[in-house]
This record gives sequence, C-alpha cells and structure tokens, in this order.
Amino acid sequence: MKPELPEKRRQTLEDMFFHEQDRRIIERRAKLQQLEQTKANLATVSGIHDDALLEKLIALEIGPETLTTLIGIPLIEVAWADGQMDDKERQKLFEYAEKAGLRQKGLDPKIMSAWLKKKPDPALLTAWKQYVQTLCKELNAHERIALRDEVMADARSVAEAAGGILGLGTISAEEKAMLKTLEESFRT
Repeated sequence: MKPELPEKRRQTLEDMFFHEQDRRIIERRAKLQQLEQTKANLATVSGIHDDALLEKLIALEIGPETLTTLIGIPLIEVAWADGQMDDKERQKLFEYAEKAGLRQKGLDPKIMSAWLKKKPDPALLTAWKQYVQTLCKELNAHERIALRDEVMADARSVAEAAGGILGLGTISAEEKAMLKTLEESFRT
C-alpha cells in the first residue's frame, strides 16, 4: 500500500509550481499587451513605425503626450520661421493635431489657436533643443536617425505647405534655416 501523505504533498507541490508558472505567464502576457498598446499609441501620435525606436522611447518612459510635443514644436517653429503663418501651414498643423488626437487628449482648442496666431517665445525652441540633445544621448545611432527622420519629415511637410514665394519655391530661406537648426539638435 502506497503512503498517501507523500502523494498529497507531491500533488500540492506540483499545483503550487504550476500555479506560479501560470501566474508568471499571465503577467508576461499582460506586460506584452501593455507594451504593444503603448507602442500603438506612440505610433499613432507620431507616425513612427520603427519598433526598436518605439521600444526605446517606452523604456525611457516617453509617453504619447511627450512624443506629441517633441514632434509638434518643430512644426510650429517651422511654420513661424518666416515671421508669419500661411493658411496652408496652419492647415498642416491642424492635420497633425487631429492625427495625434490632441483634442481627445484634452488640448484646449484655444491653446492651439493661440499657437497659430502668435509666434512662440524663443525659450520654447531652446527647451526643445536641450530636450532632444539629452534624449539623443540615450539613443543608439539607428534610433537617433529614425527619430530625426520622422521629426524632420513632418517639419519639412509644414515648410513645403506654403509653397515658398508666390508658390514657386518649395521652402523659404528662413524655413530652411529653421530646418537646419532643428536637425542639428539630433547630433550628439
């Protein structure tokens, strides 16, 4: 006759082991789902689809609001580079705000309108450049280039929206200078 006590203990031990394993699997699955959702949110607000960069931004605890600001400030700076904001540039900025879901995230339309009516204080650009330079020190070359390319593509689209002087050129000299200033911030 087999002793029952060791068998019960063995079963209890196995149950505890597999319960712990199941708990770990469930936790890992939940973390993976959260990571994927956060990546999707970042991709939506930024247009970035480079998984390595998105994962690095998440690891650095950069959320959708910060990324929206990181990409949005250059758009505003480029639009104001020549001292005025063209209707086509304004439209590009509204498109960006819509794509990034800024209204749903609580951005007051009055604040957006103020940004579009008055050139931002130069301190905003200075703070942006300092933030980007600090961030770039945390990124490897591939991640830095991917972020730069995404930010600069959006900024160029605003610069090109106005069509230059009388619609003949694509980007004004002032906008080119601002694009250069922005791009230099990504160098470490």
